Amino acid sequence: MTGVSGLVDREVDRDGVHAIALRGTALDVVVCPDAGGKILDLVHRSTGVNLLWRNPRVPVQATHAGAPFDDVWCGGWDELFPTDQSCELDGTSYHDHGDLWIGPWEWAVEQDDGDAAVIYLRRYSASLPCLMERWVSLDRDALQLRVRYRLSNVGVRPVPFVWNVHVAHAIHPGSRVHLPARTVAAVPPYAGRVLPGDGDVPWTDLSLLPGPDSGLTEYFVTSDLDDGWCAVTHPEHGVGLRLTFDRSVFPRIWLFAAYGGWRGHYFLLTEPSTGAPGSLAENVDAGSGAELAAGESLETEVLATVFTE
Repeated sequence: MTGVSGLVDREVDRDGVHAIALRGTALDVVVCPDAGGKILDLVHRSTGVNLLWRNPRVPVQATHAGAPFDDVWCGGWDELFPTDQSCELDGTSYHDHGDLWIGPWEWAVEQDDGDAAVIYLRRYSASLPCLMERWVSLDRDALQLRVRYRLSNVGVRPVPFVWNVHVAHAIHPGSRVHLPARTVAAVPPYAGRVLPGDGDVPWTDLSLLPGPDSGLTEYFVTSDLDDGWCAVTHPEHGVGLRLTFDRSVFPRIWLFAAYGGWRGHYFLLTEPSTGAPGSLAENVDAGSGAELAAGESLETEVLATVFTE
């Protein structure tokens, strides 16, 4: 595309940490390789709304092994692999929220021709012989961010894993969650609008999110996901974000939300997941975890589409 500059800004600063931006006409996306490879911002340019939640009290940090996730988490979109909660399994200790967020990702710009841009990122897991690769792609005029993945087992034995696409949404009073599920179940220990142990409850009754003055914290999991998507809409701003994914890879969605509850925050996490809520060890015990054979790769993609109402 002659005469048109590229979309990639390689020299972005977020709280003193290096980041990379993909700047289209419709979306502005910031990726931070040194902060666990997270997608930090997903801004709808015409409204100025950042669809991803940023922790107002925790700056962006270059993460490192041994850091407690909750204390350094600044929000955004992370990849949790190969566990959620810390655990031990077959003599191996697994870090809280996994390996991929606790250090830098290698990265390179694979395409930036004025029409589209692709950033390639990769990081090895410390606890398992696995390599996670991601291609983050944006077309110049698109309202859709494409994230393509390849997870490879570079070892000689099968590996069990739990993988969550951990997306933090910036919510507002009146925001609503849309799911292709009829029911959800509450996950202990959080007692929000539904008590854990009450069994499956209708999702439509819970889709309108409480305000920050409710002081609630909730944790749900889908039990009957009919299709591979979820969406969060914000009538106050007339904009929403839809995540589309392969249901054969991510058969469940975890929903964790703080409505003025957990640490006084106000946000919603949608987490397409390969497993059930809990640690890798708990998923292995319950037979709900995923497994990747030696030498095999799993390829999939997640589409993040911003739309107006």
